[in-house]
Amino acid sequence: MTSKRRANLRGHGDLLRGELVNAASRLLEEGGGEEQLSLRAVTRAAGVAPQSFYLHFADKPALLSAVYHTRFGELVEELTTAAAAGPDSRARLREVCRTYCAYAERHPGHYRVLFGTAGTPNWEPDSMPGLAAFGILRGLVRECLTDDTDAVLPTVCLWATLHGLVTLRRDRPSFPWPDRDTLLDEVLDRLR
Repeated sequence: MTSKRRANLRGHGDLLRGELVNAASRLLEEGGGEEQLSLRAVTRAAGVAPQSFYLHFADKPALLSAVYHTRFGELVEELTTAAAAGPDSRARLREVCRTYCAYAERHPGHYRVLFGTAGTPNWEPDSMPGLAAFGILRGLVRECLTDDTDAVLPTVCLWATLHGLVTLRRDRPSFPWPDRDTLLDEVLDRLR
């Protein structure tokens, strides 16, 4: 059953696009993975007829890509705010790592889209909003280094660690995990 939805005013058709992205996000957040996400369910959640979908998206991968760009924009915004907090580079790096993990914990469905394969575009720098998030992390790692070491390798290692921490804590909740911030502090203290 489709919920009642008021038609957009003339000239505001892009609102429907946003509503479809948000509907897909909600469905993903509720735990229905990308494979289970159907266009019919998305249009039903947005309160529109299924054919309305095709006014804004060619197919499901195009919708997932839009969700990907929207949610990465939110993550980058949160990381940018975190990167400005703290008295020094190490404190700002800790805050960015905590913010990254907190985002993943608050939005597990969005996080799966961000790092799943279906929603991610090919590796092309101009179409990779995730590079902005990586750039924030890399900039802070670079500030923390005491020599001219290239920051890419330690940043990739830190990002992989954050991703592993988030994923393992989500997928293995029965393991006796230490507090998330304690784990982050241990990782960052050993990153020299």
